[in-house]
Amino acid sequence: MMIIFSMSVGYAINGRLNGIFIDYRNRLSLSKLQALCWSMLILSALYTAALLRIENEITDPLEITLNTPLLTIMGISLASLAAAPAILNAKADNNVTAQAAQQVSQAINKPVEDIIPAGKIFSFSSAELASWLDLFRGEENTNAGSADLGKIQQFVITFILLAVYGMSLWQFFSQVMPDNKTTWLNALPNVSDGMSWLLGISHAGYLAYKAAPHGESPRSNQPAPPAPPVAGG
Repeated sequence: MMIIFSMSVGYAINGRLNGIFIDYRNRLSLSKLQALCWSMLILSALYTAALLRIENEITDPLEITLNTPLLTIMGISLASLAAAPAILNAKADNNVTAQAAQQVSQAINKPVEDIIPAGKIFSFSSAELASWLDLFRGEENTNAGSADLGKIQQFVITFILLAVYGMSLWQFFSQVMPDNKTTWLNALPNVSDGMSWLLGISHAGYLAYKAAPHGESPRSNQPAPPAPPVAGG
């Protein structure tokens, strides 16, 4: 249900089923993708467990425990979602050149008129130009055509952890109801401290790599400042 809702929102806003992952630069955003995946997985599990407990008339059906590392993972993903655009905005300014647009156009093989440079970063002119490769390519004019190792490591680690926790949830919902019904589905599968630390380190590396400079973008020629007036004799 949440997947259908997300696809509907994305299509309504950007005209694409994956439009919910497209950011203000008309590029697919890894921070949006990972935050939504974690939210959908955990909230869907919580919703399903609550419905099953209500259906079986269990006392306090909403009394479902989420352990601290699991909540930490949710917090990390949402913090990264907020921090990523802030870092990019710090690299944007009004100092743009046609040379920067040409540089990006050649790197990613898109028409130059579809590239909108803004300081060190760039945007696309339309959400239709967003590509899944945006999840793995650089953000700046100088590394637009290069693999972004910060993104790649975060994608791989997030995918593995999501898959592992998804399998844990499958086993969780496959358990037989015990004689004491109040303990049935009363706590989502625990996440280890190591798992939350691994994800935290991954996000820290992702954000640090995003904040680091990746070369100097072409700058517009600025006129020399006027010479100070010579004091009269």
